[in-house]
Amino acid sequence: MLNRNWPLDKLLLFTIIQLIGFGTIMMYSASSHIAEAKFDSHLYYFMKHLIGILIGVGAYQVFSKLKYQQIKNVVPAIILLTWAIVILAFILNPTSKPSRWLIVNGSNWLTTSDLVRIALIIYTAYFIDKYSKNLTNLKFMIMNFTPIPLITLLLILKQPDLSSTIIIGLIIFSMLFIARVSYKYLGIIIVSAGILFTYKIATNQYMLDRFNTWVYSSSSQTEYIVDNQQQKALMALGSGGLLGKKLGNSVLKTGYLPAAHTDYILAIIGEEYGFYGILYLFFIFMMIFHLGVQTVKIAPDRFSMFLSLGIIINIIFYFLINVAYVIGYAPNTGLSLPFISYGRSNVIFTLISIGLLINISRQSIKSKQASRI
Repeated sequence: MLNRNWPLDKLLLFTIIQLIGFGTIMMYSASSHIAEAKFDSHLYYFMKHLIGILIGVGAYQVFSKLKYQQIKNVVPAIILLTWAIVILAFILNPTSKPSRWLIVNGSNWLTTSDLVRIALIIYTAYFIDKYSKNLTNLKFMIMNFTPIPLITLLLILKQPDLSSTIIIGLIIFSMLFIARVSYKYLGIIIVSAGILFTYKIATNQYMLDRFNTWVYSSSSQTEYIVDNQQQKALMALGSGGLLGKKLGNSVLKTGYLPAAHTDYILAIIGEEYGFYGILYLFFIFMMIFHLGVQTVKIAPDRFSMFLSLGIIINIIFYFLINVAYVIGYAPNTGLSLPFISYGRSNVIFTLISIGLLINISRQSIKSKQASRI
């Protein structure tokens, strides 16, 4: 149980630990069958995920203790490093498959969109802080803010990774909207993004098939259905009832739902833990949102306020979008469920962002205590 007398940073950390613990158990349960079938070891994905958590915890320790204000001094270096890594992923890609990962010696080191997310959140917070007086100037925003996010997102779109491009764009857009950037500028972003994404979907058969699958998922026009993962996910959620079939007893994870341990792990949670399991998950993410908002409110400066805002928007958006496509309210985007879906890169960079968030909450509490003395 959460103790409301705890400091904000401890409450947030305890909530995250709960989520990681629950997520690790569910990731193992959802992945054990496919790991046994593919690699002759039911622990294969679990061990890789555990390594990601351990690396992430180490990164968390670093970012939770550094002076976050110093990040502003290296923002240009962060952006240049991000571009270099994304471009390197194209160069080192040994296959004809999409270059969404930095692959070194045949091993996936990281998903480049995870790095891009954190880098652009930091950059946007830095820009809002540094140029707060010019945010309503349309020409200034177009000339000075647009180039870096545009280049970065186009690199991700080139991979092609439309879903990550859209979600990162939405995070940045939300930060700009809350910062009260010129409405004309925001309008230009919406129109331009709408045209670009429509063109991209219309000219990419895979993306078009995914979109048609969602549109016609409840239709009799089965020629548009390229996969029925959403239908199977709904079957899993429905079969779990209120209490679920208990941990390890999912039927859909035994080969019927290919992405059971990644994109559609929520369906396995619903099948094994039932409605109450899903309710618990919503409660945990609501707590993260609530505690994140409290951190935003007490942030001691504009940079930390928008950095913490971007981090919490990022986590909640990923959660809500994953839920939306699992239950059929959005097309399959392939976005992870934070701290629960399999993926070392995602959990590492999410723990880095949590380290920054808890860092800000601690510094805010210290600042308040110092002002009272």
